[in-house]
Amino acid sequence: MPTVAELLHALDSIAPPHLALPNDAIGLQVGSEKDKVERCLVALDPSLDAIEYAVSKKFDALITHHAPIYIPLANVAGDSPNVRVVREAIRHNIALLCAHTNWDAAPGGTNDTLASCFHLKNVRPFGKDIPTKAYKLFTFLPEESLDKLLDALAEIGCGEIGAYRRCAFYHPGSGTFEPQPGAQPFIGSLGGREVVPEVRVEILVPGHLKEEAIKTLLSVHPYEEPAYDLYEVANVERKSLPRMGELTQACSLAEFCARVENTLETKTKLYGDLTKSVRTIGIVGGAGGSYWNSAIEAGCEVLLTGEVKHHEALYAQAGGLSVIEAGHYATEQPAMRSLCKRLRETLPEVNFELFEPKMGTAGRPYYL
Repeated sequence: MPTVAELLHALDSIAPPHLALPNDAIGLQVGSEKDKVERCLVALDPSLDAIEYAVSKKFDALITHHAPIYIPLANVAGDSPNVRVVREAIRHNIALLCAHTNWDAAPGGTNDTLASCFHLKNVRPFGKDIPTKAYKLFTFLPEESLDKLLDALAEIGCGEIGAYRRCAFYHPGSGTFEPQPGAQPFIGSLGGREVVPEVRVEILVPGHLKEEAIKTLLSVHPYEEPAYDLYEVANVERKSLPRMGELTQACSLAEFCARVENTLETKTKLYGDLTKSVRTIGIVGGAGGSYWNSAIEAGCEVLLTGEVKHHEALYAQAGGLSVIEAGHYATEQPAMRSLCKRLRETLPEVNFELFEPKMGTAGRPYYL
């Protein structure tokens, strides 16, 4: 039977942690990685409804989009909803895991799912809100060992530039060294001064793979004491949560708004000229009103999001951007269906079930 650690690994493979915004609360929040998992519930919110359902149906884990512990808890006393959820999880040995902004930004995640609901074409990110780092790894080794090293580094995700993998640069030179007592040299003998032909190789390392890249290099490098350098690079492509794309055919803002209500089964608030013809749509599930300026800079004509503040809507309209506010739940729940499906495919040994709360008026969920 799979463990919580394997469940977390599957979740991280779908929603990579390095895509999360800084200080976001993601990953395992309650439970032990050693515990076994046979059944896992997937829900948008860590609500009392969801945890009570998980308890009643004897689930071993609950994966949510919104974190049960977002602000650190000083204690688990009292009757606040999040504290009660945590206590119930501990009492019934239910692991709590979260994939938040990393799932928003991930390929096939929250915003890609929302874009697919409207069959947008040429879907791509806009904005640059996820700080990222990358490094250049340099080392020196015999040419006959080069392919083994590059293959190993490429296997973990190093050397990727756009649509190309295993990208690297190398050139020949000479290395010199003197093995001292206690050394076990790959080339040469103790006390001798050696000059050997080597290649200097450099490869791009994503920031989140820095430690793994060094471990990989040390494990496959032929030398007893490999020389290597790691430098941070400046020209790093930044990641982003939002998506944008084009409708297959332009329509009026009123027509697109009606399509949103019908597709997402929700009621909307519309900020903009109903008669305006639109085609380029910006997508941000959840509370995405703050992206109004990035959407304008990217050339969006409409920003579809879950929540927008009054001043954000005013600024957007002043900049020529229409805004459709469709509700936090309505714009993110479709992605939970996608996540549940992906988890079933990634870890078929676990029985995953999607939790959908009862619906109140105007297509909004309510929790009992």
